[in-house]
Amino acid sequence: MYAGKMRAIVFIVLFLIYFDDINGQEEMNQIGENIESVTETNRIIKLDDVCTCSEIPDITGTHLVLNILCAGQMEEFKDLDKIEWPPNRHELKIAASFQGVGVTTLAKLPPNRHVETLLFHSNTITNYWPEPFSDVPNLKTLSFYQNELSYITQDLFANIDGLEELDLSYNKLTVLAPTDFKYLRHLKRLSLQSNLISEMPIRALDALVTLEELDISRNNLGGELVLRSDGEAFKALKQVFLGNNKITYVSKNSFEPDNKIELLDLTYNQIQTIDEDAFLTCINLQELNLANNNITFIFQLPQLIQIVILKDNTMYQWPPFPTGIKLIDLSNNRLSDIYDEDKADFENLEVLDISGNHLTDLNIKKKMPSLLNLDLAYNMIKDVPNTLNSEIFPNLKVLRLDGNPIRSIYFKNIIALKTLFMSDLENLTVVDDKAFSNVMGREDIVMDGQDPTVVGSSCFSLYLSNCKSLKEIKTGAFDGTSLCMLDISRNNLTNIPRDLLDWSSVTEGINLQFNPWHCTCDLEWMLHELLARMYDKYPNLLLDMRCGSPRAFEGLRLVHWYNWTEEPLCTDMYSRAGSHDTYMIGESSERYFPKVTTLTIVLCVSIIISLFVAIGLIVYLVKTRKRHRIKEAAMQRKRQSAADAKHFNGVEKEQVTALNKA
Repeated sequence: MYAGKMRAIVFIVLFLIYFDDINGQEEMNQIGENIESVTETNRIIKLDDVCTCSEIPDITGTHLVLNILCAGQMEEFKDLDKIEWPPNRHELKIAASFQGVGVTTLAKLPPNRHVETLLFHSNTITNYWPEPFSDVPNLKTLSFYQNELSYITQDLFANIDGLEELDLSYNKLTVLAPTDFKYLRHLKRLSLQSNLISEMPIRALDALVTLEELDISRNNLGGELVLRSDGEAFKALKQVFLGNNKITYVSKNSFEPDNKIELLDLTYNQIQTIDEDAFLTCINLQELNLANNNITFIFQLPQLIQIVILKDNTMYQWPPFPTGIKLIDLSNNRLSDIYDEDKADFENLEVLDISGNHLTDLNIKKKMPSLLNLDLAYNMIKDVPNTLNSEIFPNLKVLRLDGNPIRSIYFKNIIALKTLFMSDLENLTVVDDKAFSNVMGREDIVMDGQDPTVVGSSCFSLYLSNCKSLKEIKTGAFDGTSLCMLDISRNNLTNIPRDLLDWSSVTEGINLQFNPWHCTCDLEWMLHELLARMYDKYPNLLLDMRCGSPRAFEGLRLVHWYNWTEEPLCTDMYSRAGSHDTYMIGESSERYFPKVTTLTIVLCVSIIISLFVAIGLIVYLVKTRKRHRIKEAAMQRKRQSAADAKHFNGVEKEQVTALNKA
């Protein structure tokens, strides 16, 4: 009894000691894990170990900066407060980019007075610690391009009142509070592009008294355009981008009186109404872009404006342009008449684009001395206007007449050009003699000090492509002129005269591709005069230069005959067969098959010998297999006989034994 109690006590003591050891081990493991966790939490990430650090010129090229580039998903950058800036022995300004590294919460960055640029492009930042940049007080440029910010607060910009450029584009901002930017008194450029803002944040922008560039394009701004406030906002603005919104109305009260706006972009809105004097308060406006709206009625423009873009609207009349205008784009409107010359003065105009309208002619008389580029494409002009001459356009370089219903080309008066576009003329079937004889090339003239210097040759480039009905260009079409480049691709040409041009003078390429060339002797000259010249300089212009007929050559590239010593297109290589002008290879074509060489003979003999060897091997295998089957059958019969004999002997023995017993 006593011994049993003692054994029980000893067992209990041993169990308690074992249990205590287990708990102690677990506690030690837990302590180790905690220590490891603390060590991991306090681990410092050295940027020069995980990022690319280099000294490079800044964007202006005036001085060096220490550029830090961190890109790609990195686990280390979940806590930016643990980073250690790289050594900066020369005390350079620092530009750091954390691009797509996986930051979701912006921590407080460690101190560094040299940091001037911070870029957090393409992360998923949704929130941030209070005053994350308070220890980098000299920050000038800050970008949150393409993140997930749905709100901002004033403490985001605490202690960086010297910030000059802020990019919040491609986030999810909807509303901006009046105090969000209150610390940014020196901000010059602000981008809010591609957010979800539905109302102009006037009160939030009041603090930005030095703001010069504002981009709120690709948002949901609607209704009337408002760029004025009771405070100091918008008074320093020079460039405003409001494209891709839902603005419908520009009123005379939309802008600050006598504002400083020089560039205004209102493209891709829904503007239907503009007060006649809406832009007159923009006395410094130089460029106005109202493309892709629903504007129908004309309005006044300020006197200093130089560039006006009104393409893709519904205008029937020409707005009154000031004297100093240099570029007008009224393409894709509904103009049916040219401007009133008594009310317009275009002496300074350099570019005029009135393509895509309903014009039937160009009836002007006044000289346009500064015009360099004239676009009349895709109108309703049936003949080349007589006013296209060097008297009215003395300095014209580029002329576009594409897509008009022109049936016959003829420039009645002399005009000098560098480039002439006449593609997509669906009604053009023949280019007649003298068609381009009055088109001269223009020399480039540059000023060397006070003396003009001629640069380049007096030739012009012609683009006469994609005219699906064009079947013929007559011999004298280019008499008296000189071409630098000729593009007659994608037409319906089967042949062109050899003496159409001095082909050696066309130094910038000849594009003859995508035409159904009739590869006969009449085209033989092309192989020797054009192919050889273009093969080295412009091989890309030979890729789709193919025969369309006769049938023997259909689809064959002309470069196939490059460097042939014979005349492959001038032989009796094909004969007419049938009533549908189809062709068949004739007997005489055998001379153009590849010549039989020793290598060819050896190859043929080798193939024949191989065939004989293969046939012999097959015969041998068949006979061997047959003998094997015969031998197998004989062996089978022998085994069967032995089995039968054994069986017979056994039966006979049993019968004898039975008789003996009887």
